[in-house]
Amino acid sequence: MKMPRKNLSTVDRTLRGLVGIICCYFGVFGGDLIGEPIVEGILLVFGLLNIISLLTGWCMVYQAANIDTSK
Repeated sequence: MKMPRKNLSTVDRTLRGLVGIICCYFGVFGGDLIGEPIVEGILLVFGLLNIISLLTGWCMVYQAANIDTSK
């Protein structure tokens, strides 16, 4: 399977990693703060998608919008 071309810069990937870790933390351990299981699940999924973008350097939304920050 051919991997898509990377479209995220180093700064973009770093920020996504930080946001992803924070969202995953609150999605897993933020039950007392958030109190809503659906919101916790959304945060967890959003965090995981950002971590995947960090690891791969590719964002599906950026590709659909024809955005490339890797230059």
